[in-house]
Amino acid sequence: MSENDLGMWSQVLTEKGAVLAFFGALGGAVRSATLRTTWRESLRIIFIGSATAFGLGEVSPTILRWIFGEAAIPESASTAVGFIAAMAFIVGLIAVVLVEYLIERSQGGGRDGPAA
Repeated sequence: MSENDLGMWSQVLTEKGAVLAFFGALGGAVRSATLRTTWRESLRIIFIGSATAFGLGEVSPTILRWIFGEAAIPESASTAVGFIAAMAFIVGLIAVVLVEYLIERSQGGGRDGPAA
């Protein structure tokens, strides 16, 4: 690996990214505990919540604003670290449903009926 490659990774793997991944995993853990899933399903839910919250990063308030509406998520709070962490928790909470929905839609399912 060259020095430029390490620079790219250091920009991606930041402390803020770790906070987002942690709160996404916490949201996934709350979901799996609420649904009383098996330990394997819990690991899957926690991993998907963590990875989705990390991947969406600071874009999550914009996406959640689109889902929940402008009144639920104010524009002015979008840059505060605590607010971003709360959004990562919510993303972790709904990540499995969101990912499964997007997979179903991409396979031709969704509101129009089941996938063929």
